[in-house]
Amino acid sequence: MGIPPQADPSAPRHFPCEQCGGELTYRPGTISMSCPYCGHVQQIQIAAVEVEELPLEAYFDLGRLQIAQEEAQLLRCKNCGAEFTISENQTTDECPFCGSGVLIEANPEKRIVPNGLLPFILTEIQARAALGEWLGSRFWAPNDLKRFALKEGKLRGFYVPFWTFDSDTTTEYTGERGEHYWVEESYTTIENGQSVRKTRSVQKTNWWPASGIVEVHFNDILILGSSTVGKAPPASGANSEKTVTDAKFAAHLETWDLSAVMPYEPQFLVGFQTLRYDIDLPQSWNLAKIAMEPRIYSAICSDIGGDEQRVHSHSTEYFHNSFKQLLLPLYTGGYHYSSRSFRVVVNGRTGEVQGQAPVSFWKVLIAVILGLILIGLGIYYYQQYQLQHPSYN
Repeated sequence: MGIPPQADPSAPRHFPCEQCGGELTYRPGTISMSCPYCGHVQQIQIAAVEVEELPLEAYFDLGRLQIAQEEAQLLRCKNCGAEFTISENQTTDECPFCGSGVLIEANPEKRIVPNGLLPFILTEIQARAALGEWLGSRFWAPNDLKRFALKEGKLRGFYVPFWTFDSDTTTEYTGERGEHYWVEESYTTIENGQSVRKTRSVQKTNWWPASGIVEVHFNDILILGSSTVGKAPPASGANSEKTVTDAKFAAHLETWDLSAVMPYEPQFLVGFQTLRYDIDLPQSWNLAKIAMEPRIYSAICSDIGGDEQRVHSHSTEYFHNSFKQLLLPLYTGGYHYSSRSFRVVVNGRTGEVQGQAPVSFWKVLIAVILGLILIGLGIYYYQQYQLQHPSYN
């Protein structure tokens, strides 16, 4: 497993139509590009190679030698901090993540080149339909939200950077194994006004020292490469320089069909924007090790055995570490409702939607009133029962 040659940063990124010379764009759900002027369809030639795992330590040791200069126009949002690229034939007047119109040009850098991607399957129309279904399923949302959001909201296709990591781990541990046993215990209780002596079974635990070594293999631990995905725009009237982090957005974006990853081909990016990673390789590797910890801990507990386990210490070593840098597709957008901003993301392959939706004051108020009525009825009938059955008390 070696380090492959990186893409030539001076390579052209224009894909002219073979018939009319117009600029081709990628057709979601296919492996072809089409001309918006004459309708000609042109196949994308995909390299007949697997997306190779790259040696992690080699990239660390080389000090990012295997990198390339960014060539597309790079923009930065002053409101939420998102940095993204747009191709030369694209324009944008607002941030696709928070809707802010305050965009400035950012300086291109030398960065690790993606070596794989998942192309879009859904078109923007299909993504908007998925968003409509999601908005309609929000029980607590205002009744007119779906109509208003689909009319006012915008969606843009984006490729988002992710890192994947493979590793073979070996963990030494010390702990204790707990084994349950039962004893009979006597106790006194009151029945019908009389003191009664009874027995019951009580669980006890014997603890025994345990130690050992467990080995766990990890494949494609997925780490989001952008801190922008997972940030929601500030509420109306809030400081525009601050954003509210919503980690569940990023977490729910971690379900992808990674078995369908294709070698990186720039043709798939034409017509879409690409988010720049701001969580670099060393940071992502540390996050990956944190993500591995629950499985390692579970393996330790399984190795200890018994009915309960205590883990006092463990030390993990990581071998045969490799990574991929992938671009994964999603539609991002936002909408305004009652002077507030809300953000949504749609998986560009499955149509899964994650995001924010307003809560209807009147629906909540009605629910609270109904709840209070039910509680009041429960108390009333309970009191009536007590009056009719004095011996119950």
